[in-house]
Amino acid sequence: MKKQLLLLALPLALLSACQEGSSGDEEKTALQDKVMAVHDEAMARMDDTHKLRRALRSLQDSLQTAQADTATLQPLAQELSGLEKADEAMMAWMHQYQAPDSLEHEQAMDYLQDQLQKIERVQTLMDSTLEAAQSTLNKYEQEK
Repeated sequence: MKKQLLLLALPLALLSACQEGSSGDEEKTALQDKVMAVHDEAMARMDDTHKLRRALRSLQDSLQTAQADTATLQPLAQELSGLEKADEAMMAWMHQYQAPDSLEHEQAMDYLQDQLQKIERVQTLMDSTLEAAQSTLNKYEQEK
């Protein structure tokens, strides 16, 4: 009787363990997908940063040729620096990120939570920098 009970309990325990592992894998995959979705959104803005940098540099060159004073040029230099920092932050995040394939579930979840916070900070930096740079560019274009 005990052997029969054990034979019934063992497959149920294994099935339960497999389902828990599957749920953990789904949770990990969902979090990893969220990290990558934020990355993809921020990455899509990289083209905007490059276009804006070109426009600001062009404006800066024109103003320097016209011998504009430092007070006029300083905001452009500041926005260019901000865009470069946002770009560098994205590159640094991508360089350090590694898919947590070899980590245990809890370690992988902790790692992914940390990465989500990091990439969200990069995205926030990129968004605020783009907004400020575009505003500065618009201001100079209106003054023309």
